[in-house]
Amino acid sequence: MMRYITVVISLEDYIRSNNDQQMQRGISDPREVWINDTLVATQEAIQYINLLDDESVVGVAQFRGDADQLATIEDEIPEIISCTVTGGETWLAYMHYEPTNVEKTLLKRIDTEAISIDWPMRETTDGLEVTLFGENTALQQLIAGFPDEIDITLERAGEYQLNIGDPVGQLTDRQKEILQIALAAGYYDIPRRVTQRDLATELGLSRGTIGNHLRRAEAKIIRSIIV
Repeated sequence: MMRYITVVISLEDYIRSNNDQQMQRGISDPREVWINDTLVATQEAIQYINLLDDESVVGVAQFRGDADQLATIEDEIPEIISCTVTGGETWLAYMHYEPTNVEKTLLKRIDTEAISIDWPMRETTDGLEVTLFGENTALQQLIAGFPDEIDITLERAGEYQLNIGDPVGQLTDRQKEILQIALAAGYYDIPRRVTQRDLATELGLSRGTIGNHLRRAEAKIIRSIIV
């Protein structure tokens, strides 16, 4: 039987310590992003993050606020390798960045056990709220294996019920990884910033393999929405 746990990770540990006044996280609301003392955007949810083989991270988060201004963090913050944003009242930011040590430890621990993340993650005033699901033994081993410096609070636990209508839940881990890398790299921008050949070179795969993964992932998402 599949089980789930919802944990809260202290934001003091999770958020990057940054003394540079160019960019700050909100003091009263940790979801806020400030640049040069101006509130630029507020994070609604973290839709996906993944640790790559080079130990950098690709992530997708939903925001509201000034998308164009947030995209400038690519030039302002050395740890941000790239940042691409969409438009609209609420929009997505696709980021490729160097993680904090705590974030890297968290993602490595999750990858070690046979468990999955129930997206999205959300930041609250208490910390980063994450729901994980898998076999009970794997969940117990995950919690026991976290180092003492990561402050994790167990909020709730129970039997996990898969939401079949969730398109992300229908993708394999590899499909999600390649799809998110493609998003972060600008494959779905208009015009496209990278090609399937570029993605294949970055991931060390053939162009045909990349195309196959993307088509299968796109088909699952479209069917879940249209059918």
